[in-house]
Amino acid sequence: MKIFISHSQQDRQYAGLINDALVSAGHDVQYDTWTMRTGENYLKRIEENTKTADVLILLVSRNSASSKTSIHEFSAIALNDLSKQEQRIIPVIIDKGPIPTYLSQYMYVDISQDITGGIRRLTELLEPDKLIETTVLSDALREEQREEARDKKIKDLAKALHEGRMTLVCGAGISVGAGVPAWNDLLIHMLRAMITRMSADHGLEIDSGDADRFHTKYSPSALVVGKYLKNNLGKDFLKELRHSLYISNPETCEVLEAIVDLARPQRDGNPLDSIITFNFDALLEENLDLQNIKYRAIYGEGVRNSPNELPIYHVHGYLPRKGKIPPNMDVIFSEDAYHSHFIEPFSWSNLIQLNKLSQNTCLFIGLSLTDPNLRRLLDVANRKNTDKHLNHYFIKKTPSVSKTRDTMDKLALLLEEQDANELGLSMIWVEHYSEVPSILRQIALASAMRGRQ
Repeated sequence: MKIFISHSQQDRQYAGLINDALVSAGHDVQYDTWTMRTGENYLKRIEENTKTADVLILLVSRNSASSKTSIHEFSAIALNDLSKQEQRIIPVIIDKGPIPTYLSQYMYVDISQDITGGIRRLTELLEPDKLIETTVLSDALREEQREEARDKKIKDLAKALHEGRMTLVCGAGISVGAGVPAWNDLLIHMLRAMITRMSADHGLEIDSGDADRFHTKYSPSALVVGKYLKNNLGKDFLKELRHSLYISNPETCEVLEAIVDLARPQRDGNPLDSIITFNFDALLEENLDLQNIKYRAIYGEGVRNSPNELPIYHVHGYLPRKGKIPPNMDVIFSEDAYHSHFIEPFSWSNLIQLNKLSQNTCLFIGLSLTDPNLRRLLDVANRKNTDKHLNHYFIKKTPSVSKTRDTMDKLALLLEEQDANELGLSMIWVEHYSEVPSILRQIALASAMRGRQ
């Protein structure tokens, strides 16, 4: 049987051991790495190197997860497998590194605890009568492998939390469930206020109902709309923004309650190091107040927390529900504000994010990976990460283009995970957003259990 072993250079020793065992069993094995030449098509080169193989063995490790070459090679092999089902893919786990979700559909062999026994198991799986077993996984086994991969990530996060080096990075998704308007709804509401004012000030024959038609017809970007609003609402811009944020009197939701549980000081461990939020609202602070958890909302230079306070960094600005809005409050809402934020690498918010990305394990929830500034900071931190391991985690809903899991869904998942890996992120996929609170509570519980051991 012809076998191709894909591995990172640092895992060459393991590839050699597996090669020796499989050659002894009578297989024809290729495992030497190859070098890309300038201008070569990666997918084409992968296909050329693997098209004659009956089995593709992928060595999954911390090294492969941090190697761009391995990330591209693994995903290219999986991509090629979406349309060609003749070859068998067998991931081999050699340490506690993250397992790419797109590989969880294949039966894998774990040799991290017992190299000799694991390689023996791999050799047995390659016997002719095991063909069906390694090619087709039952739904139950596939789900079991996914749960094992997720549990491993939860344990890593619990360890970071217990050691006091975990940062939670939050987006709008954590507050939407409580009633804070989603971004488009927020823009529409503020457009109505702007159009009403312009109609009154300039005698225009338009009313607030035209806001929806304007947004639908011209579809300007959110940042451009933000600039329209800022220019035309003037000194009332922040007041109108705060009014729109809290218009439905939002209070709490299960995700916010789970974050509070995660932030609760631990008896036998260190507390959550910090929270970075891109949200303007104060729902998180209000929920922490209800549980008497000490915190400090930080929204500009010069604001400092005491050692017993959880710092909550509002890197895009902060608008609490009540009280006077500081005259110098700066919110990242419009195009000009975003540009200023982007071009100032030494702004307090950029420095805070880089510091936490470089020093801590970060868990991202309730946001996307489309923000150019966030992507830039992730890329910078990953480049400065000498070991290149995937130190951060990103909870995201599994892509679902259609009602059935077709090739397009699998492709979307593969591409998104590949992109995240290159930014230093390990994905935690969920089928429904309702799973997020459970994951947060599992992390808190696992961290507490570490303190009792």
